[in-house]
Amino acid sequence: MKNRMQIKPVKFAVIQLVLLGLAGCGGGDGNSGSSNGAIDTLPSVITAPGGLYVGYFQEDPAGNPEDPESGAFTLTLPEKDAALTGSMSFAYVDCQNSNGGTVAGGKSGQSLVGTWSAVIDSSTQSGSYSGTYSAASGYYQGVYVNLDGKQFKNVSGCLQHYLAANGNWAAFPVEQNQPSSFSLAVTGAAVSWPASTGATSALVYVLDSAAALSGGGNAVVFQRLVSGTGTNFSLTSAGLIKGKEYIVAVSLSNASSVRIAFSSKRFIAS
Repeated sequence: MKNRMQIKPVKFAVIQLVLLGLAGCGGGDGNSGSSNGAIDTLPSVITAPGGLYVGYFQEDPAGNPEDPESGAFTLTLPEKDAALTGSMSFAYVDCQNSNGGTVAGGKSGQSLVGTWSAVIDSSTQSGSYSGTYSAASGYYQGVYVNLDGKQFKNVSGCLQHYLAANGNWAAFPVEQNQPSSFSLAVTGAAVSWPASTGATSALVYVLDSAAALSGGGNAVVFQRLVSGTGTNFSLTSAGLIKGKEYIVAVSLSNASSVRIAFSSKRFIAS
C-alpha cells in the first residue's frame, strides 16, 4: 500500500504533463502542427531520378599504369527505390569475344549499390560497385572493384592487356552534354564531336535503345577505344540495322585517364 501511494502522484503528474503538451500543440483543434505553424514530421528522403543513364567506367591508372582502359557503363534505373539493371563492355577490337557484362543492384534514395559480371577474354569476372546521385551535376558517379584483382590477359593473335583491380564510373541522362558545349552529330554512318583541348583518346560505343530500356542483358552492340585527337568515327563496322534506334556515346579522356568530355545521342540507323 505504501508503494502504491507513492506511485499514484507520479502517474498523475505524467498525465498532467501529457495534457499540457497536447494543449500546447493544439491537441483539441484537429491540427497536427505546432502553435507556430511548423509541421512536426521527420524529414523525407529524396529519391534520385530514374530512367536510362549512359556513361563509362575508367580503370584506375595508379593501380594499372600499363593500359588504364575505359568502357561503356549503362544503368536502367527505376523511378522509385527498387532493383536496377545495366551493362558494361570490355570489348576494344574485332578479334576479341563479345566481352559484354551485366550490372545488377538496387536504388535507395540517392544511392546505388550492386554487382557486375562479365566473360572477358574467355574468363569469368565479377565485382561490386556503388555510387550516388548529385542534384548539382545531374548525374550518378561512383567506384567499382574486380573481385579477382589485377590480371594480365593474352588473347593469342589479338591483343595483350591488363584488367584493373578497381576504377571509377559515371552515368548521365541520355543526350546530356558534359560540358554543355560538347555535343554529337550523326551523319550517315559516322559520329562526330567538337575538338577538346587535352583530349588524347576517345571511347566510342553504340547502345541498342530498346534492349537497354527493357533491361534484358547487355545492350552494348559496339565499342572501340580510339587513340589520338580525332573528332569523328565511322560506325560502318558496327553492324547496325537500318531503321532501328540506337544511342551512340563518346567519352574523351586526357593523358592522365581523366574524363574531360562526354555526350550521347539517339539516332536511327540509315
